[in-house]
Amino acid sequence: MIFDIHIHSRYSDGVGTPEEIIRYAKSIGLDGIGITDHNEIEGAKIAMKFSSENFRIIPGIEVSSVEGHILGLGITAIVERGLTAEETIEKIHELGGIAIAAHPYDRLRHGVGDLIYKLKFDAVEIYNGHTLLTSKNPEKLEIMIKLPATGGSDAHLLEEIGAVTMTLDGNPIESILDGNSKISVNISKYKILRNFIKRRMWLRGNASQTRV
Repeated sequence: MIFDIHIHSRYSDGVGTPEEIIRYAKSIGLDGIGITDHNEIEGAKIAMKFSSENFRIIPGIEVSSVEGHILGLGITAIVERGLTAEETIEKIHELGGIAIAAHPYDRLRHGVGDLIYKLKFDAVEIYNGHTLLTSKNPEKLEIMIKLPATGGSDAHLLEEIGAVTMTLDGNPIESILDGNSKISVNISKYKILRNFIKRRMWLRGNASQTRV
């Protein structure tokens, strides 16, 4: 089963509703998705109403800890923002979920960096649709870490969904933890996303020069 486990809806900073995200994901051949809004769980809970044997929904959240962003998969309650990364991981585990270090070496957004080697993460997001250009070498990092590797599009627009997917068997959470899942990058989608990121960086740079 092919999943995109890192998607944002309009309940945080995404564009699509949970229903629109599900329809689009089905239209491109996905078998399931994870809704992981920033510090918000409502979008994931709404999406869960549409979960079925043929299309699975993984509820989740992307928590802003003090040291960086952490994905909590398999939970349907909010983990408050502003805790330490260690406290955030503990809260996710208390709720029965798994804690994944999101884009740990992102230079533009807030990743936990080398804490992936020090804290009790369950997995590390090696491939992220928005940070493939800005992260450490993903192949090298995957070899270095002693944890299962994950990947997700980190989609905020419908067109970004499916840029990075995982092939998961049976119970998707257990499949992530066993470390044998396959991560795939959709090259055509990635090129579109890469151009979007490069344009965003160019606009930011020019805006800074204008202010000066």
